[in-house]
Amino acid sequence: MKVSRIVVILLFLLLLLPATAWADPWQDYQRAGEFEAGDPATAEGLYRSAAAAFEASGDLKNAGLAWQKIFHLYDRQGKLAEAGAAYVKEAALFQQAGVPDWAWGDTARGESLKSVLRLFFPVPDPGRITLAKFEPAAGTYLGIYEERGPAGNDYNRVKDLYGRQHALFLGYGHIYGPGNFVLPRDAMEKARQVPGAGLVLALEPNGGLEGLREEDLVAIARELAALKIPIFLRFASEMNMEGTNAWHGDPVAYVTWFRRAATIMRREAPNVALVWNPFDIVQPEGVKAAALEYYPGDDYVDWVGVNFYSDYYLSGRADQPGAGLDPLQRLDYWYRIFAGRKPLMVGEFAIAHTVLSPGRADVSRWAAFNIRKFYRTLPLLYPRVKAVVYFDLNESDPLYTQAKVSDYRLDDNQEVLTAYREAIAGPHYLEQVGQEAPGTYRELEDGMAIQGEVTLGAAVKLYDPFISRVEYYLNGELLGSPASPPYQLTVDFNRLPGEGSLVVKAYDSQGREAISRTFTVFGSAIPVATFTPGQKGYTINGQAQEMDVAPFIENGRTYVPLRYLALALGVPEEDIGWDAVTETVTLKGAGHILRFYPGRAEMERDGRRQALDVAPLNRAGRVFLPARYVAEALGYRVTWSPARQQVLVIRE
Repeated sequence: MKVSRIVVILLFLLLLLPATAWADPWQDYQRAGEFEAGDPATAEGLYRSAAAAFEASGDLKNAGLAWQKIFHLYDRQGKLAEAGAAYVKEAALFQQAGVPDWAWGDTARGESLKSVLRLFFPVPDPGRITLAKFEPAAGTYLGIYEERGPAGNDYNRVKDLYGRQHALFLGYGHIYGPGNFVLPRDAMEKARQVPGAGLVLALEPNGGLEGLREEDLVAIARELAALKIPIFLRFASEMNMEGTNAWHGDPVAYVTWFRRAATIMRREAPNVALVWNPFDIVQPEGVKAAALEYYPGDDYVDWVGVNFYSDYYLSGRADQPGAGLDPLQRLDYWYRIFAGRKPLMVGEFAIAHTVLSPGRADVSRWAAFNIRKFYRTLPLLYPRVKAVVYFDLNESDPLYTQAKVSDYRLDDNQEVLTAYREAIAGPHYLEQVGQEAPGTYRELEDGMAIQGEVTLGAAVKLYDPFISRVEYYLNGELLGSPASPPYQLTVDFNRLPGEGSLVVKAYDSQGREAISRTFTVFGSAIPVATFTPGQKGYTINGQAQEMDVAPFIENGRTYVPLRYLALALGVPEEDIGWDAVTETVTLKGAGHILRFYPGRAEMERDGRRQALDVAPLNRAGRVFLPARYVAEALGYRVTWSPARQQVLVIRE
């Protein structure tokens, strides 16, 4: 009997188990593939079911593969916000499984679809950092590669062309072998003639690391010292580019020669700052990190640079769209690794306004939008990026020997030129080495206290390369909707006592809400009055007072004693009346006469009756009612503070 009873119990328990416990996730995965073309919704559901089962069993690789399928399903349907979220899940699962490279084929597209919204506000003090050679405490040096540009013959013309003089000019030097080096002496001399300017020298060992000699580096250092202007030496930059540079492939030899160059420059040319400068590859961080094998160490590096370009198509391939890849995010990894130790320089940067390959297409609107967004948002996100060098070049130039996929020029396209002039016009961008900006930015965090009038700015990235507007709401009230990066709006937090809800929404190019964030913020206003349920103490303009009764909460509403509320709002004692016969409370204040009737859900204002949603209550010899009826009638506003658990009365 005992055995049969056990069998019956087991059968009963098995019947109670959910069907998914017995389902084979591979069946769902394979069936989903059959539905992809004709019924993507069913396919998605099956892939999700498979992904959940794989993840629950600890099979993170196959869970990632299922999410990869979901990502591609959404992308093909044009559900871009959902695709971005699916990519994040896919990449996270592959990372946890120890196979981050499985997501690499989706990186460019997936990263372009992720939506991000962060808020920042200006602060005068950049914080305590140890400044590197030539580093401004705040601000970013404007830089440009102009050897092939319209001001190539005279760098003093740059201000007339672009509206601001530039602090840095980029030139290239080459070491072809022992005793065979060429410096950009023309660019060096033209930079020397611009007051306050410095030179960014990309010194490339084209003959390979084995072609370097210390005596050549000494000769170069002495020539640079003779210039007597600030020089940022990008020694053997883009060392992480396999198949492109002769100095790639031997990190140990690279580090050795960078350290020798740094030692020589510091001895022979004190006007030279050493810049270690990789290229940002559009790949996951595991690929980017390979460049760190070439890092010479903090003792030998003054600045960290990074090069990258924004192309409508990556590598000139139509199957690799780059239009949605926000150029700002190319700085994320390098900034996180180095900003606490070194200032950063964008050594080369440009945004294409014309596609040269594949085909030929005018993408000026996209370029202009991203130029404004990059320069205006960079100070918010990356305050320790202290220099940006724009690469003003058309890759179809016969002297340009690499891939000819984009036209990055500033001067030949009026829309792009206007965008650049406007983008660099603010005081954050510096025209001379040694200048400083008036301040920097701090990120707004949830629960932060803010005083006075503050200009908020938003760093926004969407699945859509264009953003139509950003809306700001404070306690439900729309404050404004700026439409241009960085979507700045001035908010007066002197009007906010205690905490408030700040909601920020970003909209895509079609006017659809794409992302929203809610912040709890604490303003700097002192309430006219505060009342706390259960406590007889209250405040008037911050001063503590006492009552003979306490406010209370009933049916979700907070009732305060009418007499003390009236006194807090400036109604004189003699203008607070109680008629015991008619059971009427009369208040005279702010030019109005108010009457309330305990037990009746109505009030009278200057002879006109108004309905109330609750009636005043007569308790312990006092009349109580929700504060907003009296406050609003007398020109005040009432809010409830969840953090303080208080009623706050504020001046309008």
